[in-house]
Amino acid sequence: MRYLTIAVLLAVFAVPGLGRAGDKEVLRIGIPRSMFQEIPPGLALFAGLPFKELIKSQTGLNGDVLNEADSFVVSRDLDSGKLKLGVFLGHEFAWAKQQYPGLEPLVCAVPRTKEVQALLLVRHDCKASNLAEMRGAKLVIATAMRDHPRMFLEGRRAMEIKVGGFGSTEKVDTQHDAIHKVMENEADITAVDSAAWAYFEKLYPGPCQNLRVLARSDVFPPNVIAYKKGSLDDATIKAIRDGLSTTHENPKAKRMMSVIRLDRFDSPPKNYDEMLKACLKAYPKPLTDK
Repeated sequence: MRYLTIAVLLAVFAVPGLGRAGDKEVLRIGIPRSMFQEIPPGLALFAGLPFKELIKSQTGLNGDVLNEADSFVVSRDLDSGKLKLGVFLGHEFAWAKQQYPGLEPLVCAVPRTKEVQALLLVRHDCKASNLAEMRGAKLVIATAMRDHPRMFLEGRRAMEIKVGGFGSTEKVDTQHDAIHKVMENEADITAVDSAAWAYFEKLYPGPCQNLRVLARSDVFPPNVIAYKKGSLDDATIKAIRDGLSTTHENPKAKRMMSVIRLDRFDSPPKNYDEMLKACLKAYPKPLTDK
């Protein structure tokens, strides 16, 4: 049902003809596939269409959305001028700005949970106080999940489980499937993002009491729409920033943001640079591109 809802929204928001010859300058916008990890591949091909219409309706600017292979391609093309805007997960922008210092955050996406975090969940009666004490346990992990829970899990596993590891690993479709596996004693531990856990708590306020948080990550930098300094004039920057900052006041746009559990767009936090640096320290850029 959730995927059907997304499909309907994509159809509603898709507006043919944007960026036609004779229109104003078209902003080429790169979105990596990592933004759509919780959407089936068939729908992910069209997932940029709502964002394209969002830009048009909120700023009056025409956008041409390109779904790129990964954030490394987006950052490279943004730096070279091939793209005017790039959409990044917070940790991806930390990697991008390290390699291309000229990239600047324009607006950040504020999730409904307000902060981006990763959690390790176990049953309430689990005696472990850290991941080292889960050696030999059964891990269950969702295939449809953002990168930051996996990164947090792998970082903790490398730091705390010095010898050996989990006894077995099971993969399931969604984070809620994984949470149910732990809750029903079919697995011992899972990694999820804070948004999935908050939604699970809302859906199952009673059963979720059978689970507890074993470990919680530091707050990740929020997702961001970025540009290269000097590539956009002040009027365009203002139009984008002002237009997107009022998106939550547009009923049509608000419905779309509700489905993707996004509260609003806002200016980057004052400590955003410090958040990026802390993220880089905890999760260094991969040695090779994905």
